Amino acid sequence: MTVPLPGRFQKAARIAAEGIIPLSAEPVSSRNGAVAQPFPVRGIVADLCYFTLRLAGWLALTALATFGLYAVFFMALGAFSAEGFFAHLANLSNRFGDAEPARQALFVRQLAVVTLVLFLTVSAARYRSLATIFSADPAPRKD
Repeated sequence: MTVPLPGRFQKAARIAAEGIIPLSAEPVSSRNGAVAQPFPVRGIVADLCYFTLRLAGWLALTALATFGLYAVFFMALGAFSAEGFFAHLANLSNRFGDAEPARQALFVRQLAVVTLVLFLTVSAARYRSLATIFSADPAPRKD
């Protein structure tokens, strides 16, 4: 006996015995008995937001690691002491400020190239975490 359930749900399978209601039910549209499929805009937007946040976090962490390499470099120049660190930074800033604009522009370009190379190096070291962002498998939940 295959009688549709009242309301907007219809049984997905035949009842084996009287009084047994199957757990799986499919929504039925009011038009011609066709199965209604909801448009998954909310799910697509949620997935896009999740992807964007994960990518932004990856980029931020990689940039912070790149700038941390500069801090380690100046700490190493200053023999890993605060006085040496700040002495080298003061020397760099004094020489940069006293240089002519063409030399300053050259230094900024060189600094940009070195920063890009460092960023790509850190990115290559973190490629597995980037691959998990682009993978189709969802990240494991922690709740």
